[in-house]
Amino acid sequence: MKLDSLSGSGAVPVEITQAAPDRLSVLASVLGRAFVVEPMMRWPLGVHGDIEERITRCFEYFLESLIELGMVWEAGRGTGAAVWIPPDQLDAWEEAQRQDSRVYALTEDGGRRWDAFWEWVGSKIPDEPLWHLDSVGVEPKAQGLGIGLALIEFGLARARADDAGVFLETGASRNVPYYERFGFRVVEDADAPGGGPHFWFMRWDP
Repeated sequence: MKLDSLSGSGAVPVEITQAAPDRLSVLASVLGRAFVVEPMMRWPLGVHGDIEERITRCFEYFLESLIELGMVWEAGRGTGAAVWIPPDQLDAWEEAQRQDSRVYALTEDGGRRWDAFWEWVGSKIPDEPLWHLDSVGVEPKAQGLGIGLALIEFGLARARADDAGVFLETGASRNVPYYERFGFRVVEDADAPGGGPHFWFMRWDP
């Protein structure tokens, strides 16, 4: 599937394509660089060693099954990526989070905080048919050019076509006003268990 999404009024269109399996390493690297400062990855993994390399490896494990399920979207040729989970595939997404024990070797505690964190996040997701914006990231040198905006608008258009809402979580306070620009609103904010950082849970409705 290949679709165009405008990156803003008067901007050059950003091509959004469904990611193919051979794009796995490229998109995992993009997300690894984009998420290197994000509490959502740093907290459950721990900040020992090369955190960027471990986040990238984590995304490789995670995207491997999600690409096969058609949930990963690429902007341009590897300038950005987003994971959009349709309402009817939320169980598959949660299973992808849990099933790959390879992630445990990337953590500093054998995966205990990782499991506790994602179980907590899962408990915050409403029990209703919603799209889920799991991840969106842009190559750092290409940030600010409307690529992230295009990836988000692309997913919102699909949710709007389904007449369904969207849910997301973020651990970066700077992201809250950014998502509010699209019409998301904060429905809950809380500290992660075990002394973790603060997170915001946000919702968009058509």
